[in-house]
Amino acid sequence: MTLEPNVKQIKDNVWKVEEAGTKYSLKQYRSMSTAVKVKYVHEELEKLNFPHIVPLLPTEDQLLLKQPWLENARPVSYKRRADRTDSLTALRELHQTDRHFNWKASPYLHTYPLMMKWTDRLSRFLDHRAFFQQLIGVRRVQEIIFYAKEALPIVKQHAKEAIGQHTLLHGDVVHHNILRDENGVIRLIDFDLACSSHPDTELALWSHRVLPHVSYNVEFLFDEQQALDKMNRSAKAMLLYPNEILREWLHLLTLPEHNQQKLARQLIPFTEAALFAWPKLWYDVEKRMK
Repeated sequence: MTLEPNVKQIKDNVWKVEEAGTKYSLKQYRSMSTAVKVKYVHEELEKLNFPHIVPLLPTEDQLLLKQPWLENARPVSYKRRADRTDSLTALRELHQTDRHFNWKASPYLHTYPLMMKWTDRLSRFLDHRAFFQQLIGVRRVQEIIFYAKEALPIVKQHAKEAIGQHTLLHGDVVHHNILRDENGVIRLIDFDLACSSHPDTELALWSHRVLPHVSYNVEFLFDEQQALDKMNRSAKAMLLYPNEILREWLHLLTLPEHNQQKLARQLIPFTEAALFAWPKLWYDVEKRMK
């Protein structure tokens, strides 16, 4: 894409464009399958008048996604109770669209591969164990591996409880994919990882993102967001897996060496706080699973 004075590059493949006084977001996909999936999800949600998306605008390029630019929108902050409550409500409303549309039958959505993804995540962490030990020490690495290995079979043991409702999942509930627009409406963006599965799976993944912001206090979060206590035991068991710790350290491996040291300095206190809280978290989760 040739940049013009009215085009501002936001990311490698995202631009803010102003045409005749109107601002748009343009996203260029490299994968046709992802572009088709994202457009399909938006089209079906628009048919259902789903309020928590940003509508698509027509383009001639099948790999290009065009949407109105949300002026003054901001990512939610999982530190704020209102943002936790409203983002969770929007996700639950997304999941409830299965009342009107059979997402399970969609040819564009794969089932969320949680066990495969988490097993692979642990395997890659083990492959780089020596490197991580240099950064955070042998004991911390051993703790992370211990909790991951202990959690996976518990999740698998209760997996049959997740059979039943099968709906659309956003697939990537990081805070910057959930915006609050200038009118206070929650907007879900970037459906690149959209998939289908039991809705409780995404509630657990959302909880993983939120727990670091509430000091890993499961009791506090479940009391505040009472829908979480209704999750099946498989989803609750997912909270035992140190997903965010593994994900962040594996992300470090993708960075240039000078950026690795910078991120490591941030991840060390993050990891220490998580591991300090994990025994109590484990106790609270197992209590809620009974």
